[in-house]
Amino acid sequence: MKLLSIKLFNFRQFWGEVEIDLAGQPGRSVTVIHGNNGAGKTTLLNAFTWVLYGQHTGAFASPEQHINKRAIAQTPPGSRVDCWVEVVFEHNSNRYRARRSCYLEKPPAPSPTHPPTYSPPPLPLTPDPTEHPSELALQINGKLVQPPELPEDKIGQVLPESLHRYFFFDGERIDRIVKSENKSEISKAIRTLLSVEVLDRAINHLKEAQRSLNRELADIGDPETKRLVKEKESLIEEKADLEARREEILSEIEAYEEQKQKVTAQLRELDQVGQIQTRRDDLKRQAEEIQAQLERSEDKLRRTISARGYMVFLTDAIAQFRNLANDLRQRGELPAGIKQQFVEDLLTEGACICGTELKQGTKARRQVESWLDRSGIQQVEEAVIQMGGEVNSIERQIPEFWAEVEQEQASIENLRRHLSTLENQLDDIREQLKGSEDINVSGLEKRLEEIEDKIIDLHRDDENVARDIEECEGEIADLNQQIKELKAKGKQQALIQRQIKATDDAIERITEVRSRVDQKFRVVLEQKVREIFRQVSFKTQVPKLTENYELVLIENLTDGESIVAPSTGENQILSLSFIGSIIERVRYWSQKHSLIGLDSSSFPIVMDSPFGTLDENYRRQIAKLIPTLADQLVVLATKTQWRGEVETAMEPYIGKEYVLVFNSAKSDCQPETITLHGESYPLVRVSPNEFEYTEILEVNRDG
Repeated sequence: MKLLSIKLFNFRQFWGEVEIDLAGQPGRSVTVIHGNNGAGKTTLLNAFTWVLYGQHTGAFASPEQHINKRAIAQTPPGSRVDCWVEVVFEHNSNRYRARRSCYLEKPPAPSPTHPPTYSPPPLPLTPDPTEHPSELALQINGKLVQPPELPEDKIGQVLPESLHRYFFFDGERIDRIVKSENKSEISKAIRTLLSVEVLDRAINHLKEAQRSLNRELADIGDPETKRLVKEKESLIEEKADLEARREEILSEIEAYEEQKQKVTAQLRELDQVGQIQTRRDDLKRQAEEIQAQLERSEDKLRRTISARGYMVFLTDAIAQFRNLANDLRQRGELPAGIKQQFVEDLLTEGACICGTELKQGTKARRQVESWLDRSGIQQVEEAVIQMGGEVNSIERQIPEFWAEVEQEQASIENLRRHLSTLENQLDDIREQLKGSEDINVSGLEKRLEEIEDKIIDLHRDDENVARDIEECEGEIADLNQQIKELKAKGKQQALIQRQIKATDDAIERITEVRSRVDQKFRVVLEQKVREIFRQVSFKTQVPKLTENYELVLIENLTDGESIVAPSTGENQILSLSFIGSIIERVRYWSQKHSLIGLDSSSFPIVMDSPFGTLDENYRRQIAKLIPTLADQLVVLATKTQWRGEVETAMEPYIGKEYVLVFNSAKSDCQPETITLHGESYPLVRVSPNEFEYTEILEVNRDG
């Protein structure tokens, strides 16, 4: 997929028609778009996701509004106002032109009437007209895609919707990609990438066949068979209902998370609470980091107790061992004055060391044989010596163990106190905003609290349903075993039982194949994530991909792995590493596996503000890295983000460059410029009319 251009018409800040041609030539495949906050960078990012997938990023405020306000204001009453975005791209030598459009109909002007003889009460304000649902039109090589084919399906064959967030994303919020609450989305994307839907369908079909065979078995079987099959069918239905309920819960959680992001964005935009919301965001980040450190300390304490906690229970055994060893020493058996093997050798040779013959039945032989009772067994002596060393080592480690436990417990207590302080501060902010005299602020804050409470309840419900599903699976497995062990009564019953067994075997084998494919992919993906992460990070910690595709940072200790709480910047680097790995794997698998539908080896990245929260060193490393992650890159950045080290690192890859010029309606606004290649370009200027809007200027890179 190679992006060629994007064109916007009356879309948000962009009044009228504007167009951007995107760089894509080898070696110069980076397009940079400069703009201040609020000028339209996030709008451009969402223009791509809206036209292709009808989706918006979390930072996109008021996603139900797309049409430019100036266009609405200047359109005569009773007329239609149009808005659209068009993206042109190439894929496998085919040219695609995707256009998503929406419109609204402006109400007609009220009819003139004679002035009333009295003054009526003022009428309520007429709400803004609502937009009609958007529609997507797609041309492939100039031919319009028409029913029964769907444009969405054709775009999904190029780049599935479940993967699009890894190619079009907000750099300032990129760290959320690797958060645990997004693991279901990541898992879904990975499943698309691996095409395991084919295996899932096979398993589902086999399960249906198995249920049909069970019903046949119940029809011809004895009462015991009928009872077992009926119980199994009931449990299968119960499990299906639970799985459906769990999917509903996860969908609800996802929907509430989106609502939470939108409400948070609305609060952030309100002038009177902007600083408070920023403070809350910072406190939440601190709380997340403290929570991660707390989990790390608790995990370390668990591992310490698991690995060495047994030592504190050995004091009685150590005392018994020492009493036994002392007893042996008192009897002269430790250390052994005479070795048992030495005495046995004398008896075998039949001669004492003094030369006396040791014939059977002689007094001399009986005297030497008596030494066997007083001689020490070498193995016992060696074992006592070895165990003595280990016992001494254990005794030395017990105080060290308690010291380490006390240290971790103190650390946990401090972290809990710190976390409690942060949570109290967050509660204070919540109460402050809930009690605000501004109705909008108070209402939004109360809504945010309701959403968060609902998310907590849904997660609790999900845990309960997951536990119920696990119990159902255990009971079904028990019934399966009982049905297998039933003695067949007739050829037909024996045949059905063999068929059920074959079906079980097929399901088990396909499930194992799916598991191995998933495991192999996860290992390769983790290796690539680590490779990219090492290029940027200067720390020895390494990323690890869990079975649920949750990306964590770990460090290797002498007693095993320990999860590390990453900073915000490290979370960004983890996410970029993950995205780069996904793209590399998409490219590889798209070449090897035609089932996926991703049969192109070229993929783009469009990223907004990728350098916002990074320090200078990380900014430089990321700037070097991101041009190598994808075949084509579109970067949207502010002037402060595009400073020395970033510009220097990315300049060799840039093919196109643009500036978003914001026209402010404020008469006293301060103009701002940016200098690129020795030429000055406006970033902010006074609007020639009463409207605020954004223009696009192409940067002259030829000097």
